[in-house]
Amino acid sequence: MQCLLPRWRQVLIFQSPRQLLSHGAGTLGAATAGLLAFDGLLQLFGYGPLHADVIVGTLIGSLAGSLRAPYEVLPFQWRLITTTPAIAAAKAAGVLAGIKYHPAERGGGRTLYRLAVPWYLAWLEWRESAVEVRVDGSDITITGARIAVRRLHQALQDIDIAREGEPAI
Repeated sequence: MQCLLPRWRQVLIFQSPRQLLSHGAGTLGAATAGLLAFDGLLQLFGYGPLHADVIVGTLIGSLAGSLRAPYEVLPFQWRLITTTPAIAAAKAAGVLAGIKYHPAERGGGRTLYRLAVPWYLAWLEWRESAVEVRVDGSDITITGARIAVRRLHQALQDIDIAREGEPAI
């Protein structure tokens, strides 16, 4: 498995303005709602309101802690050679279905999978989380979100596979 972005670009975790905007809005909205509910409960039970520094620190901490999500969708690629590419592609489809990916486009030995997001969360959907499985003879190239490519890498270990261009035995 290798990242498709150069090292300097991996520091800039967000891959598009839409990803940055939806991540920031979702994280800040959830953290703010939680803080307001917590502050309301404190006042309901007779305690004073939260201090501004606690609120700001919590918002900054929640933003920093939530950066794992965009990190996990950085584009990775894994190339494998197998004697049974149809079986490996079918198993990849099953694994992706198990983690809520569905085929969006097919054609020419290529299948593009997108994450199945409920309609009410469509604004949170990132095109960066898509996964492409390309079968070319005995070569299979899997490109997409780091978390999904890693899951496929783990799941396909038991098939008759050679890694990274080594001939299958």
